[in-house]
Amino acid sequence: MTRRRSALVGLALLSVAALPLGAQETRCERGDVQVDKLEFRGNTAFNDATLLAGIVTTPSSWLRRTFRFVGARHCLDAREFPDDLRRLEVWYRNHGFTDATVDTVVTPTGPNRVSVRFNIVEGEPVVIDTLRLIGLDAVPERAELIRDLPVRSGGRFDRYANSAMRDTLTRRFRDNGYPDAETFLGYDTRTLSRTATVIFTVVPGPRRRIGEVRLTRAGRDGRPPEVTAAAVRRLAGLNEGDLYRERNLERAKRTLYQSEAFSQVEVQPGLARADSTLAVEVDVTEGYLRSARLGGGWGTLDCFRTTGELTEYNLFKTATRLELRGRVSKIGMGAPLDGAEQLCSNTARSDPYSVDLNYYTSATLSQPSLLRASFVPTLSLYSERRSEYQAFLRTTPVGASLQASRALPRRTHSVGYSIEFGRTEAQPALFCAVFDACVEADRNALQRLQRLAVVSAGSSYERTDNAADPTRGLTGRAELRYAARSLGSEQGLQFARMSVDGALYRALGSDMVLATRVRVGVVLDAKFSFDDTDNFVPAQERLFAGGPTTVRGFRQNELGPSVYIPASYEIFDATSGARLDSLAPGQSGYFRAADTLSQRPVPTGGNALVVANVELRIVSPFLPELLKWTVFADAGRVWNRGAGTERLQFKEIRVTPGVGVRIRTPVGYLRVDVAYNGYPRAPGAAYFNAPAREGGSLYCVSPGNTLLATRTGNIITQAAGVCPGDFQPPRSANFFSRLTPMFAIGQAF
Repeated sequence: MTRRRSALVGLALLSVAALPLGAQETRCERGDVQVDKLEFRGNTAFNDATLLAGIVTTPSSWLRRTFRFVGARHCLDAREFPDDLRRLEVWYRNHGFTDATVDTVVTPTGPNRVSVRFNIVEGEPVVIDTLRLIGLDAVPERAELIRDLPVRSGGRFDRYANSAMRDTLTRRFRDNGYPDAETFLGYDTRTLSRTATVIFTVVPGPRRRIGEVRLTRAGRDGRPPEVTAAAVRRLAGLNEGDLYRERNLERAKRTLYQSEAFSQVEVQPGLARADSTLAVEVDVTEGYLRSARLGGGWGTLDCFRTTGELTEYNLFKTATRLELRGRVSKIGMGAPLDGAEQLCSNTARSDPYSVDLNYYTSATLSQPSLLRASFVPTLSLYSERRSEYQAFLRTTPVGASLQASRALPRRTHSVGYSIEFGRTEAQPALFCAVFDACVEADRNALQRLQRLAVVSAGSSYERTDNAADPTRGLTGRAELRYAARSLGSEQGLQFARMSVDGALYRALGSDMVLATRVRVGVVLDAKFSFDDTDNFVPAQERLFAGGPTTVRGFRQNELGPSVYIPASYEIFDATSGARLDSLAPGQSGYFRAADTLSQRPVPTGGNALVVANVELRIVSPFLPELLKWTVFADAGRVWNRGAGTERLQFKEIRVTPGVGVRIRTPVGYLRVDVAYNGYPRAPGAAYFNAPAREGGSLYCVSPGNTLLATRTGNIITQAAGVCPGDFQPPRSANFFSRLTPMFAIGQAF
């Protein structure tokens, strides 16, 4: 039996059969029969998930099937269930299985509950024995245009693939100078032999170049346009005499929208001329050319904070964007806007780097048209003061960065260069433990203004159904930051930092999502060597973990290397070992941390990091539109390669399980997590920061240290040397003291 142009008929049948899918209704009313289980048997060409997506019948959720009283309940629709057989048969026939048959078995599993099974006999598929392409003999780019097509001789006859190939051929011709190209599809199928002949007939039409670019401009609400015609033409990037390419028209439209100066853009071909040119019409309507935004809030670590942004989208009437941004935090406890410390959290008030305001100010210029929208350049000038809780304070009086980014539907790529003059302040104990700068002169040298120049490259990928709360899909990001003297950095600021982060989301029925993430990072020297790890790395480039978005069993940044600042210490005589109240003039002794629970950890960060998260997100059986519950387990570790005896030993990875609740709010999910941390505190060096009135010295008070302290007159000096890293603060065995609560906005990842 021979059929011509039956693809359209088959697609029409599928469309008719699938019409009810737009209004799937499997919710249950009194007396309906619940679907406990749904399975497919006999399917090898397509998996269960693919077939399930094309039918109406849906099994009840795992929660409903397991606990009977919670979770989504789905029932059998007597009107749609028979049509599901036809939907599956049409699906198989359109994919080349013309002999496929489907029947069902419905088995009672309890009162008003059934199990449904679809039995499928696929049969042998129709195979393409002849594939013909007609109309390409006179086309000079023939080999390029037919490369990597989705249909091939010897492959399965698939009507969907045939339609995709027809569209692909048409699009390729229109992108290579043939604006009137059309592709026609025909085929003969032979039922007895299960073979088919597929014919694609291409009518390319005349090859054309761009002629006149006709521009129509309109201002907002009928006002005169403000963006100059020259700026619009430059943004469009369409030049008379260029070969006509449909993708260039799409790029022009995307670039004009990307400038954010226009609310409506149309770019389309006009009438062809006898000289083989084709006019292109560009029609733009301007939107709001200025915007302002102001926001504020309160945070555990920031106290009160505020942000402001002013944007001009048409600087110099050239559609160049200028963004002025400002951000201030630590309001209420940071000078000069202090005086309201009682309104800030105790956590923030205990941070030595919160006594001054944190701020960020910047001016950013961007112009999409400079690089024809392949990469959008952005130039920024900025000044900032930024602190990391109990770790460091970074002050940058002036900095500049040049970035170029390319945003695609699912991918974003960026490259950049930044240079800044700044300095990093950190706890003296941190400098001593990490950078061997235990002498005040060495610490002062590290904290002076230095020049840091970094080249960076990053790439991200996102394919999820919802960016804020994904239920399926994946995301990924990779970044490289490189600083070397050849790029403008000072001799002591050279490093290579690499990080990779990926997350996977999978729906387990209609009320559960399994979310997983892995993050890996490493800091090397400028020669990408793993061995030379003693070079200075700026604190803001070191790797930290612990907190609401990494390993939730540890407080912010406290997973990994730390040093400790005890509130007090004890003195033991160097000769007798007896405990002393104080050192007398000429007397020597050893300092030991007092056995107290008031030791303050100072995270030092590391140069190697691994973090993994797994989280089960469950829609609440009550108030499902408002609440979600989570069960999670976070694992991770931060190492300092080359520091003392620490090595990359994965057996030291910390795992902290927990539970949480998500509350939907207008600004995103309010997240409350509680994680259990059963591990002892990480050992580290212990230091006592003497008050300024006592000289501000830094004393090693780790147990067992052999650094002799001597008093001469009113001055106490301690011998130079390595402070042992074996101090381990005690931790309560009480269960509740091992719980770590976390509060945040948005999902953890």
